[in-house]
Amino acid sequence: MRIKKITKKLAEEILEYYFNNPTANSTKEMESKFNVSHSRISRIISKELKKRFENSLSRRCANY
Repeated sequence: MRIKKITKKLAEEILEYYFNNPTANSTKEMESKFNVSHSRISRIISKELKKRFENSLSRRCANY
């Protein structure tokens, strides 16, 4: 239970940093800042982008 809370909070921090810092959001910079692997950062970001894309597509289709 404790680990899931930590990873959820870490994911929120990574996503906040990624979307709020468009010029400084390379994975290498985030690796050193958050002390996590490149693959974990990529997984978190891709999951969020996929979720946002699906939500936007759903909204567009619901309007018709």
